[in-house]
Amino acid sequence: MTRRHYSDPAITLEVVACSFAIKPALRKGDVFRRLDATVGLVLPKDTKTRPYKDAIWSILRGKNLHNEYVVVTIEETRRGEHHWFEAADALEAKEAVVVVIPNGAWVPPHVAIALDHIVRLDDIRPAHLAAAIYSATGSRVSVKDAKMLLGYPRDLMFGAFRRGRPFPTAVARLEAFEKDEPEVEVGELGVGDLSGFGDAKDWALDLALDLRDWKEGNIRWSDVDRGLLLSGPPGVGKTMFAAAVARTCGASFMETSTAQWQAAGHLGDFLKAMRRTFREAAETAPTILFIDEFDAVGDRSKFSGDNAHYGVQVVNGLLEALDGAKAREGVVVIAATNHPDTIDPALRRPGRLDRHVSVALPDYDDRKNIVSLHLGGDLPSEAIAAAARATTGYSGADLAQLAKDARRIARRNRRKVEARDLVAVTPPILAVPQETRWAAAIHEAGHAIVGLELRYGSVAAIVLPREVPARGDCLGQVEWNVTPDRHRSESSYRDQVAMLMAGIAAEKAVLGQSYSGAGGGSGSDLQRATDLATMMVACLGMGSLTYHHADTQQDLADLRKSDPTIRKLVEDLLTQELKRSITIIERLRSSLDLLAEALITTEVLTGDQISKILASRHRS
Repeated sequence: MTRRHYSDPAITLEVVACSFAIKPALRKGDVFRRLDATVGLVLPKDTKTRPYKDAIWSILRGKNLHNEYVVVTIEETRRGEHHWFEAADALEAKEAVVVVIPNGAWVPPHVAIALDHIVRLDDIRPAHLAAAIYSATGSRVSVKDAKMLLGYPRDLMFGAFRRGRPFPTAVARLEAFEKDEPEVEVGELGVGDLSGFGDAKDWALDLALDLRDWKEGNIRWSDVDRGLLLSGPPGVGKTMFAAAVARTCGASFMETSTAQWQAAGHLGDFLKAMRRTFREAAETAPTILFIDEFDAVGDRSKFSGDNAHYGVQVVNGLLEALDGAKAREGVVVIAATNHPDTIDPALRRPGRLDRHVSVALPDYDDRKNIVSLHLGGDLPSEAIAAAARATTGYSGADLAQLAKDARRIARRNRRKVEARDLVAVTPPILAVPQETRWAAAIHEAGHAIVGLELRYGSVAAIVLPREVPARGDCLGQVEWNVTPDRHRSESSYRDQVAMLMAGIAAEKAVLGQSYSGAGGGSGSDLQRATDLATMMVACLGMGSLTYHHADTQQDLADLRKSDPTIRKLVEDLLTQELKRSITIIERLRSSLDLLAEALITTEVLTGDQISKILASRHRS
């Protein structure tokens, strides 16, 4: 074996180790036998793209194929999205292409069909690492020692083997650090250990009782609530939840995704892989079968073009698998998605995915519990609470990384985790300038005054924080108690739109200009008012007698984008209700001033306090 000794700056120990997994994959993809092969290489879990790309180029250069092949890497954005434009262009323009695919990424049909092979790479094995160390440094390492080295975090282990550092020195550097404290493993947790899952936790606890009764023969399988669609933003812990459900239920756990099924090949291979998964799950019943990236299946009503047939067959195959009553007995499916609105409605009917639960980002109490779970109960409660306050908007995965960073600081100082370590990695809490708080107080008081005047509901509280997390953008909010009404009039809808526009109205009437707090994204005042107005004029006959079907926020946005008449009606309705809100605020300006002045002196006003403040204005 030729020893490289890192002669090429790109050839690090990690690159050499990766090449041992890549060579057989390239061979399987016919790269060494043909000059027109197209192959996708799916990376192992939790690995970076760069060393694998460098390893591919090193292998191609060694085979004198580097001028024949194009290597394209699919990068993942911060939002967990993948861009396939470069790969699609390369596959169209070039004959010989290697596409490096992140683990778990869904390969679009137009890319999958252009690839001759999609091959999953094995992770680095002890034998691979031992051979790589000898190839790169000349040091002989037993497979047992290589296995020990792989027990360290990958970035830490390869970081110790810096260019020019002798092998014994690298090992000594590693041994000087304690291994990372064991992280919480999903297989060690039951549902009762988890925070932030709300209704999904209740569903899982009921399922545990149902599965026990089913195993004892007290109920039929048809009586078991055997399907859950779990939605929520990336990082909330959907996989961890599914594994915890299996542990709580005493069931087997199987994890898959549409990307894994697709990696088997083209449409026929996809369907075979999917059916094989359901068959294997039934063989180990009771089984919790977790299907990630479920939105990649799509909705048949929205398929078009060359990929429509492919998509329809995938949905039909999955419907068949979910409907296989006898074959599916003992298999509970938990399907996870970031985009529930894009899933075919037929997949969500009773008997398939019976329930849909949306998991939000963890609230303050949940964040405290999650940080405590990852760091243990030895830290002062004040430190945990401070971290929870500062991490508004963090997902469970973000909080796990926060805990990991705190443990790393402690490890490098050769001690247990202390409060100062958590403080060091926690984002700062920023004081809200008084001028900004005053504008926010006017905004929130406007919502309250208009909503109360129009009898939208009763105010439970108004919150106006003095400090906000660096990553947070909420400067205040009104919490309403509203009685549900299933037979609403047009005027009640208009009142709600007026209440939502009242923050902007108060800013204009009192401060002479509007601020950014009313917009900025999903869940904002302007988004909610715009969608409500769109629903009124396009779906409820309140402004136009033409009916349009819209189930989701995206459907409503598409209606506005595609139909200028709807867009004009929505704009007119919003303008009318904004003017009405301004009129109310100008008439009740003294009440708004009293409420805003009371808000600026505190952080929370309760409904009772607000009633007393407004009553004092009438007495005076």
